[in-house]
Amino acid sequence: MSKIEEEGFLSNESEDGKSHLIEKYSDFFEFAREMNRLCMKLLSELRIDWEDKHKLITHTLFIRTVENYQGVYLLLERGMMAQAKVLTRSMLEALFTLVALQKKPKLLASYLDQHEESYRRGLKAAMKFKSKSLKEAAKMHGLEKRYIEKKQELKNRELKALSPIEWAIEAELEDYYNVYYVTYSNSIHSNLSALDDHIDETKDDINLSMGPSDIDLYDVLKCGIFILLNAANSIELVNGNDISSKLHEYENRFEELESKHA
Repeated sequence: MSKIEEEGFLSNESEDGKSHLIEKYSDFFEFAREMNRLCMKLLSELRIDWEDKHKLITHTLFIRTVENYQGVYLLLERGMMAQAKVLTRSMLEALFTLVALQKKPKLLASYLDQHEESYRRGLKAAMKFKSKSLKEAAKMHGLEKRYIEKKQELKNRELKALSPIEWAIEAELEDYYNVYYVTYSNSIHSNLSALDDHIDETKDDINLSMGPSDIDLYDVLKCGIFILLNAANSIELVNGNDISSKLHEYENRFEELESKHA
């Protein structure tokens, strides 16, 4: 059996070790799976209208949120805390946009402007390639021509793309931004505070470490569950359904877990 010291998280030892975490947080993981089953059921009931951009985009954001939640779950099973935080931050960004679009459909114009701005920046970045092979690839695909065309197209347009904090404000989820998004952004950017995940300290010694951990596991999975609850509520409201009473049942059960694990 390969050891963590030899292959890290790719080792058999790491794979076998997830059973310890699942057992330690068995009730919490099972509740998280139940939330996932609820959202998978909601996904199966979605009816895509390809002519309705608002519904199409909100439905797709919900799919992305559920898939990312499943990714976070799999990472937490293996004690991959830093990676789970990175993916949770991505979930939050999708949530802010989904909830804001549900509450204020007119913001769809800002979402589409965000795409235009991102596409323009991508083409502009291609104009700065340094390596010979990248320059040849850009020329072969006509990226300079595309950039000029896109720049001209947007010349007299005022794009109103929103930043993550602006989406959070429109969604009335500023606390999620200030508590979770800001914190987990440290993990994405490898800020010094985020590197604490790799510090193993006891009263007698301190070392750098790599491998499974459950530090912050509860908080990360709790955040993921909160995101899923909000996303499920919003996507059903987009479709004219009210499942708030059912979601309140999950919230009440979660409070029982909170008293045990917090």
